[in-house]
Amino acid sequence: MISNLVSIMPELLMTIFGLILIAIDVMTRKNSKSGVGYFGIFFIIIAVLASIPVGGFKIFGFGQTLVWDMYSFAFFCVFAIAYILTTIGSVDYLRERDILKGEFYIITFFSIVGMMFMVSATDLAVLYAGMETMAISMYILAGFDKKNLKSNEAGLKYFIIGAFSSAIFLFGLSYIYGYTGTTKYAEIAHMISANGLNNFNIKLGMVMMLAGLAFKISAVPFHMWAPDVYNGAPTPATGFMTVAPKAAAMGAIVRFVWIALEPAAAQWQLFFSILAVLTMTYGNLVALAQNNVKRMLAYSAISHAGYMLIGVVSMNELGYQAIAFYTMVYAFMNIGAFTILSLMKNKGIIEDERLESFAGLGKKYPIISLAMLIFMFSLAGIPPLAGFMGKFYIFTSAIKSGVIWLAIVGVINSVIACYYYMRVTIFMYFKEPEYEVTVDMKAASFIASLIAVVFVLVIGVFPSFLMNIVKYMIV
Repeated sequence: MISNLVSIMPELLMTIFGLILIAIDVMTRKNSKSGVGYFGIFFIIIAVLASIPVGGFKIFGFGQTLVWDMYSFAFFCVFAIAYILTTIGSVDYLRERDILKGEFYIITFFSIVGMMFMVSATDLAVLYAGMETMAISMYILAGFDKKNLKSNEAGLKYFIIGAFSSAIFLFGLSYIYGYTGTTKYAEIAHMISANGLNNFNIKLGMVMMLAGLAFKISAVPFHMWAPDVYNGAPTPATGFMTVAPKAAAMGAIVRFVWIALEPAAAQWQLFFSILAVLTMTYGNLVALAQNNVKRMLAYSAISHAGYMLIGVVSMNELGYQAIAFYTMVYAFMNIGAFTILSLMKNKGIIEDERLESFAGLGKKYPIISLAMLIFMFSLAGIPPLAGFMGKFYIFTSAIKSGVIWLAIVGVINSVIACYYYMRVTIFMYFKEPEYEVTVDMKAASFIASLIAVVFVLVIGVFPSFLMNIVKYMIV
């Protein structure tokens, strides 16, 4: 009984705190709904501190269908970072559009419960339950701005395609269960070890189930929903959606591959290699053609999923640790970039998200422009920023695993990405502005951006601190 409760400690705490947030929302006045988000920050910090696996223990619960360990805790930290930055950075944006409601923070908060079940699951049924809890929350966040037709379209498109991907996942799960007679990762691994992957049913089931998970990380060719959804959703929600759900799905994939597919690792390496190359290359090449910065960052988010998949291909402990490290770094730099974008649009610094609107901002708003420059350089992987260290560990894991060619493809893609990231900085510092505007820069979202900037710089210069945390992860 005790082990069961400990195994779901973060999910239990988050659920209790989420219910308290609902009560706080009911008692809060309409113009003070930001307080719900700030209470959420306080609660999630308590949940993280209370859930630290002291001594790196591994607690299984509910018939070994889920586990709480350092690996789960590392991703819990990623989700907490994403929630905190999104909450602080969203207040002014939501208030300006008259959509500052407690529901935004409550839905975001509860989505993390689903994400935690995904990364803690050692059973496909638990994984699916967590995935759907997360997905339903994301559908609502995408369409949260009901007065905006693009947001409505984003929510509807995400819902339809998300339901389709879930159906594919379930169909694949049914084949796996039909062949192995179980949904537990360890028992699936035992069946594969004893009988191999020669049976057509289990091959089909694995492909369909992994395709369903690939939808969640927007891996090519299962990415078709991502650009329109990311572009249409409220900008703070987009920042959260490009980080937390992607990290949750990656964490789920890694645990499943590490346990269930470990006996057939070599046979699945090619599958993930193709997925990684397609995702990186397509995301970067299409991002080159974008003139809208928000849409460019949407395609950039697709390419970063490809970099993370290199860690899966590596199929070694360093690769899986590098994925956790990369998702933490990605949370700071990507949410930071989207926060700056929403701040600029909200304050009237830019008329829209076109590149031309960024012209001349380096002279007129040097601090904001410098923050955006740091995020762009970090996303491009330029040293000594955190993004460089994230890619360094990912590529190193591939080299150590012997897939040097994939690391080379990743480096080439990083070079391609430098072009479209640098375009933003070129417009900010080397182009004349389209129009003049002066605004008051007292905004909560600016604080969120500064927090992200500090961590991007500190992690880039002192990466060993964060790497020392994730290196103790034993999946």
